[in-house]
Amino acid sequence: MNFEETRKVVEAAIQAHEHRHLNDVELTILRGSWEGLTYDEMAKGSQYEANYLKGDAGYRFWKLLSEVLGESVSKRNFRAVVERSQFSHKDATPTHSVNLASDFYYVERPPIESLCQEEILIPGALLRIKASPKMGKTELMSRLINYATNQGYRGVDLKLRLAEETDFENLDKFLQWFCSSITQMLELKLDNKVNEFWDQQLGNSKLKCMAYFEDYLLVDEDKSSLVLGLDDLDRVYQYPKIAGEFLGLLRTWHEKAKTRPIWERLRLILVHTKEYALLDINQSPFNAGIAIELPEFSLEQVKELAKRHKLNWDTTQVEQLMDMVGGHPYLVQSALEHITRWGMKLEELLQKAPTETGIYSDLLQEHLRNLQRDQQKYPKLDAALKHVVTGDYPVELELTLASKLDELGLVKWQGNAVEPRCKLYRLYFQERLKDIQ
Repeated sequence: MNFEETRKVVEAAIQAHEHRHLNDVELTILRGSWEGLTYDEMAKGSQYEANYLKGDAGYRFWKLLSEVLGESVSKRNFRAVVERSQFSHKDATPTHSVNLASDFYYVERPPIESLCQEEILIPGALLRIKASPKMGKTELMSRLINYATNQGYRGVDLKLRLAEETDFENLDKFLQWFCSSITQMLELKLDNKVNEFWDQQLGNSKLKCMAYFEDYLLVDEDKSSLVLGLDDLDRVYQYPKIAGEFLGLLRTWHEKAKTRPIWERLRLILVHTKEYALLDINQSPFNAGIAIELPEFSLEQVKELAKRHKLNWDTTQVEQLMDMVGGHPYLVQSALEHITRWGMKLEELLQKAPTETGIYSDLLQEHLRNLQRDQQKYPKLDAALKHVVTGDYPVELELTLASKLDELGLVKWQGNAVEPRCKLYRLYFQERLKDIQ
């Protein structure tokens, strides 16, 4: 098994058990372990400290895998366990990851789903799904690709966070990784001819990439249209020399569908938390196609989700939970799962929620690390967040700081001002930032 096959097996197992995807720290540990790296080596290529990867995060991850795979799993034996797991990688769908268990707990946000389904069937479609972290963007994209494949289309769900640092050395190398990954995920029905195309085609790397699509991925009329979902598009923004060229290329493909029938066979789904601002308006994919912004759950939707978890809650109990976490899909789902799976009382959950002993401890620590990481580029970021979480009303901040806090998922907009995304974040960061001047 290669890493991509291993990841799919682990992802499917966690989805069936936890109804969620691998998070960033779990993916870091999984990839590093698969490559035979020590925790110190993993830390050098990530945002996490070695002690955290080896301690809390590693312990929780291997414990979780032991539960979902049915036998003891460690950094040393996980490859062998995955291969003989009951979650056979042969049954894992290569292009998307939706299972029956998660279907039951998925809450639709009308009319978003129906609008997206209609749009993705339009030749040359470009669909942009935008939301803060953990709002359900990836889940919606996976379901759209699942819907498209059920309509007879080919579908690829490409997570750009799976690209390694070396894949971003230059545009040429990135586009080769891009084409190779798509080919590999098309259920191995196509041979990987990237090297052949790159050797034989004239022109720069963008022209070679375009030729690979025109002459190989899209050309065969016996094959159905290709729905290409690009998750974690923001990952590319970290590499400005690549980002502008790549995003401009996506816009070009969408425009070509208006004049060249072959490009009608490509439908794009872009999943991101923010737009890339350093692009000419005529080259940006962010002012083309259809834009979808995911809202939080309403009270009625949270009540319906509680019902599916077999909780006979009245409006008061739903309001108590939402007073702490709002309608944030991930925070709501985590609370309901802990209450139903582990028998935790709502009162206890809410009391401990903003502390290091609560169910959100890992997520809150991750937010704190992200804030500290971005503090290097935005020196006033922590002070800005302190101003927000200690204020009684929405606060107007410098636009770059407000946008960065929104990108991190810590605040939400109220007109030109921002406020904490939920009471959970207000209480946690009031304590953590109390000494910030």
